[in-house]
Amino acid sequence: MLYSISHSRWASLLLLVSLYWIVATASMSGSIAKWGLRDDVPSYGIEQVLDDTAIKPFAYRRLLPEMADFVERMTPRSVQAYAVDKLGPYRSYVRTSSSAKERYAFRYIVIMYACLGCCIGSLLVLRRILKDLDFSSLTALFVPAVFILAFPFVQTVGGYPYDYPELFFMSAALLLALRRHWVWLCLLAIPATLNKESFFFFLIALYPILRATASNKITLQVLGAAILLSGFVNIVLKWAYLDAGGGTASFQLFNNIKYFYLSSYGQLEVTYGFVGPSGAFLGTLAVIAVILLRSWPLCSPMMCSHIKFAAVLNLPLFILFCATGEMRNLSILFVGFIILIAYLVDGRASSAVQRPAGPKPDSIQT
Repeated sequence: MLYSISHSRWASLLLLVSLYWIVATASMSGSIAKWGLRDDVPSYGIEQVLDDTAIKPFAYRRLLPEMADFVERMTPRSVQAYAVDKLGPYRSYVRTSSSAKERYAFRYIVIMYACLGCCIGSLLVLRRILKDLDFSSLTALFVPAVFILAFPFVQTVGGYPYDYPELFFMSAALLLALRRHWVWLCLLAIPATLNKESFFFFLIALYPILRATASNKITLQVLGAAILLSGFVNIVLKWAYLDAGGGTASFQLFNNIKYFYLSSYGQLEVTYGFVGPSGAFLGTLAVIAVILLRSWPLCSPMMCSHIKFAAVLNLPLFILFCATGEMRNLSILFVGFIILIAYLVDGRASSAVQRPAGPKPDSIQT
């Protein structure tokens, strides 16, 4: 009996969740230690976000603050006080000064744990994507973990609470596209766009994946509906914050052109408490280039097309509107890049579409 229990699906799920909990908390710890929730940042820090006084475009990213406000309203004061007393991050992280202020303390914790949940969710969804694309069980298990552990390095120059939810929503959208869950994909556009407006562009990059699993007519209908929903949410948010300070986007082209000096590629910053690369560090670019060159010949036509779509959308936006060297703003490419890492690890081409369900061996799987 003990043997059957220890080799059951539930036991495998326990091992999987335990592993991903450790990975996610390590990644979140690195991110919070590095950036906090942008405490004490004027105009768009966590206090301004929670007070709904942040400048544009930060004012548009309402999912987490609205969730925190809702949870605070629904939670008894005694429970809030207990959570703040036991879980207040200001005791462990010097960059979380806002969490020590009574007005923000409980909502701060809610946002932190929502980000942790999205981090774990991203690991599970990315693993499922890789298994559906017929990568090996070990590759599907560990490649998402490697990327999540590297995520605080990706949050170079800047890092924000909505970064982890953004990865989760984009991963979930790709999985729903692979599995032909059209209605859920459209509905996902609402919270994903409330989290960050970049999801609108990611939807366009899903065209090759939808087209590989459905007719052109269905693909255009599904994408059209999802993009319309995302666009509608964008319009509503922009109208609601029409009078907020700042601008819809910050033009950064000339700053990014100035960055092309060789000395810019050797900058350093502290991540996980130790010195590491900052911005578009030369070593980081070399790692990306090696992964791309080694894995691209193995990549399926569907995924190649998806990555090309994502690059055509993301790179111009990055150069025109994103802060210099802020690698997290290449988020439309993240899921495709994770799949490229999986090709590199597996060393072989995988299936271009989801594989049929079958029996699962006794390992850390579900």
